[in-house]
Amino acid sequence: MKTSKIIITEQPIPFAKNGSWTQRIEYFLKSDFNNIDHFICGKTNESLVSKTHFFKVSQFKNRIINKFFPDFRFKNYIDVLNDLFKENDHLIICVIDNIKLKNTISDWIEIKKLKNHVTLIFYNCGYSYFLEDLENKKFLKNIDEMIFLTKSAYQFNKNKYSELTPEISVLNNPIDKNKFHPISKSDKEIILKKYNFENKIVYLWLSHDREKKGLDIVLNAWKDWANKPKNVELLIVGANRNLKIENVHFLGQISTDLVNEYYKLTHVYLFPTLWKEGFGLSLSQAICSGCFCIAADNGGVSDFFLPENGILIKNPNQVENWKDSYQKSYLEIENNWQNNNSGNQILDYEEWSKKFAAIFNKWHKRLNL
Repeated sequence: MKTSKIIITEQPIPFAKNGSWTQRIEYFLKSDFNNIDHFICGKTNESLVSKTHFFKVSQFKNRIINKFFPDFRFKNYIDVLNDLFKENDHLIICVIDNIKLKNTISDWIEIKKLKNHVTLIFYNCGYSYFLEDLENKKFLKNIDEMIFLTKSAYQFNKNKYSELTPEISVLNNPIDKNKFHPISKSDKEIILKKYNFENKIVYLWLSHDREKKGLDIVLNAWKDWANKPKNVELLIVGANRNLKIENVHFLGQISTDLVNEYYKLTHVYLFPTLWKEGFGLSLSQAICSGCFCIAADNGGVSDFFLPENGILIKNPNQVENWKDSYQKSYLEIENNWQNNNSGNQILDYEEWSKKFAAIFNKWHKRLNL
């Protein structure tokens, strides 16, 4: 049986903007684990060195047409699939994190009566789409397997909906451990001196300044921290508020190339997420970098946060919990806290690539039994 393994994304690959899943997909496509025959993605002039054959297609984004003919937006994607099906007996298709694109492909399967000739995998790169039950039934139609980032995301969606019919895999996000790793005490002293934080204990919040990212909680807890030691500094990266708070530094946006350096500078990382976090990329980067972490137990965080990583806050909306955690973390750092197994529980890119490839190989093997 002639089979083609295909990945389909709305975003172009390579992707010019930052994005966790686009970065790992690019790594995978360049790696020795790559087992994808064809990749269908958005239009781009950029190229990627890969053995996979790329189809870079444009979308139809006329609002009026798409309102009445929603599948027309991805017509060029379907045209490529039609051509590939002419050359193959079976297509194994993975759609990444796009419900509308998946539904268009599902409609194509129905119209062409291809259910026995297409295996459809959907990669959920968040926590839940929080659909209404009827919407979710439409979304699940023709999906043979769904990939979740965490077990807790799977459990949440299993409990939320009256039906969850696909086979399920759980594949945690990976971290580039060549960039995000602990450094020695002497190296940390060098980088602290570089940023004029000698003999200081540095706390870090790093995110986009959105309400759900919990910056207000962090700042209010900092203000309420009674008898605050004189040698603590709080760095706020990604926000540039016009506020003056003692020992708080608003640094605004920084280059992505400097992110790993700020983790190495940091003693205590703050992750006060107030929404159902899909995985918590910055938190996992901080853990791998050897930071003591204070994190909200929200979404998929508890799947990879171990007791030795720091403090996991069950009720993150209560400022008192953060204030108390600041004091506890300070005492831990003063007593030379370190995690000798920083990030061992988190996948690196190579481990993730191997597991991702195995999903396609599993379905390919089943077709030939």
